[in-house]
Amino acid sequence: MTTGKTDGRGAAKLKTIKRIQRSAAVRNQLEAAIRRGEYAAGERLPSERELVETFGVSRVSVREAIRSLEALGHVTVQHGRGVFVTDRRSSVGEPMARWLEVHRDERVELLDVRAALDALAVEQAVLRYRPSEIEAIEEAHTAFREAVEGSAPTADVVARDGAFRLAIAEASGNRLLCDLLMDLTDYLSEYRRLSLSPSGRPAKSLEEHTKIVEAILCRDAEGARAAMTAHLTSVRQYFLALNS
Repeated sequence: MTTGKTDGRGAAKLKTIKRIQRSAAVRNQLEAAIRRGEYAAGERLPSERELVETFGVSRVSVREAIRSLEALGHVTVQHGRGVFVTDRRSSVGEPMARWLEVHRDERVELLDVRAALDALAVEQAVLRYRPSEIEAIEEAHTAFREAVEGSAPTADVVARDGAFRLAIAEASGNRLLCDLLMDLTDYLSEYRRLSLSPSGRPAKSLEEHTKIVEAILCRDAEGARAAMTAHLTSVRQYFLALNS
């Protein structure tokens, strides 16, 4: 159950902690929010007091969670100012990011890499199957559907499409896989905007996303992988037709 408390941006999306390992649960939710882009690099996290109220935990739990995030390199603590998000990419992901910068025009090759990683991510998400993470995928899918059916601006549709993919990556439980998919999401952002701009394509993507979610909820790992592959094959074909 989400709380009504917010710092004006992301705190309302966080959930009250009810499990025993409270500091770890706080850390996991904050790390997931950072990975989804709810807190961008350089942005300040909610204050300690706000996090205590949002999560319903003690200050000790919040402080331990922040220390863990700092140790992982996700945040930096600036005494007297607050806690700020650092570069979200891992040290392993940085060489990949440099390669992408050099080869950013090779978009078809990047699409093929992205398709393989997305298919692996959704398969692992089903095999691992953590209810809270599957719920996050459903929520991201609902947000994407609302954007498409509500004829939201293309930028909103693109952002929610990315959030859906990243929710699946998070649910895979593979940090490196998630980092690489985040890098690819960033470097393919313009392509994704072009792909989701024309009339009819967002609705087609929504239909394909729905099949992916249905397979996930049925715990059909093979079916989820096939649905993801079919979706990205469709997107690839559309992209090639667009640039022919």
